Amino acid sequence: MFRNDSAEIKNRILSACNVCGISSYEVRFAKDLISNRNSLPDDHFICEGLWAAERLMQRNIRVTHFFVCSDALQSDAHESRMTDKDMSVILKMTEYAEASYMISAKACAKISDRDGADICFIIATKPLVPLDSMPHSDDAFIMVLDGQEQPGNIGAIIRSLDCAGGSGVILTNRRVRPYHSRMIRSSLGAAFAMPVSDADMEETGEWLVSNGFKAVITDLTADKAYYDVDYSGRIAIIAGNEHSGISDYWRHLPAAEPVIIPMYGSCESLNVGFASTLVAYEAGLYRRGIRRSL
Repeated sequence: MFRNDSAEIKNRILSACNVCGISSYEVRFAKDLISNRNSLPDDHFICEGLWAAERLMQRNIRVTHFFVCSDALQSDAHESRMTDKDMSVILKMTEYAEASYMISAKACAKISDRDGADICFIIATKPLVPLDSMPHSDDAFIMVLDGQEQPGNIGAIIRSLDCAGGSGVILTNRRVRPYHSRMIRSSLGAAFAMPVSDADMEETGEWLVSNGFKAVITDLTADKAYYDVDYSGRIAIIAGNEHSGISDYWRHLPAAEPVIIPMYGSCESLNVGFASTLVAYEAGLYRRGIRRSL
């Protein structure tokens, strides 16, 4: 990209953005989202940085606010943290978002939840999927996250499920906002592609039974190893709370298949994110014929 092209792109970005003060409603809303206040709409989330921009646009996900750091944008080229590629993506996002704003470095620091605030913030909205609309084709492969309270774990599990070929996620007994900022960050965009539902535990159990799902329950009290299960057909993997495990309700669900990951050291169990990844990949490999059929 030549210098005159960069200058033209910068001018187009500047003309597309409204100036927004540090005490404005928009900046306060962004700060509330990064702080994950429970009173906020469940379908809104915030991304710090440009990493999510192209993924959001590719998925046609609604972007309501886009913030750009004016200090970074107007710095000399050798001082700026923005590359030519960044500038191009920023321009695309200003054209895609419903509203774009220029904010100061101080406003970026106010919004950010980490040291060294980024130069861009994106507020988007993705509706939760009603339970009845969750995937339930003959080969549907979903995960139920029961009572989980660590958003980083939830995001990592969604990412693993997506990588393993999963179809969707149902949250039950949830303890955090569905689109918590740390969940979005740790999912690395998988949450944009994966249908996510928030439903009552009993309602979810009834839905699984009525739609013919086998419930593979990760349970420390189980006898069968996770690699000794038939993962064909409609499968729902149930993963419980990081500390207390699954709710007892799931053990009594028809077609429940409790499984355990054998431990060969001194620890009792894996982190729920690692455990869920192992089981999800076992299911994914089995369903592709890479693991032997039982």
